[in-house]
Amino acid sequence: MANEPHQWTLSWLSDAYLMERSITEVLENHVSATNKHPELHARVLQHLEETRNHERLVEECINRLGGSAPSIKASISTFMGQMRAVSQAGGEDEPLKDSISDYATEHFEMATYKAIMTAAEAENDPETVDTCRKILLDEEDMARFLDDHLAQVATTVVRS
Repeated sequence: MANEPHQWTLSWLSDAYLMERSITEVLENHVSATNKHPELHARVLQHLEETRNHERLVEECINRLGGSAPSIKASISTFMGQMRAVSQAGGEDEPLKDSISDYATEHFEMATYKAIMTAAEAENDPETVDTCRKILLDEEDMARFLDDHLAQVATTVVRS
């Protein structure tokens, strides 16, 4: 595969698709944990919708490149399972743990989309590059939001 950027692009898009599907499940669980944090709750709901859209956009890229969306892949499932285990610990500090987990996940996603963009550029696939760039902006925005609000969430947990 080393000389076939199309194969790398398609493979990494498949990983991204599974990643987005897993993150959708995680965010659905985080929504209820953020009820006592209105601003965080609203932003998690917004990002849940963005993530569902990312899944759709990535699937469109896969289809356009002649592939089909995968159903299971152990590497992404394992990663997301680890992130989910941290965030589903429950308790008073669940919103903080979720925020930390989500912050790490956003950076994993950003790296994934940067890699896909590099492969797509090598293949001269501007549509995939543009799609990944749009998704990357959403991921960067969410990471900034989480970074900006982490101390606030921690303070709320400590004071409760």
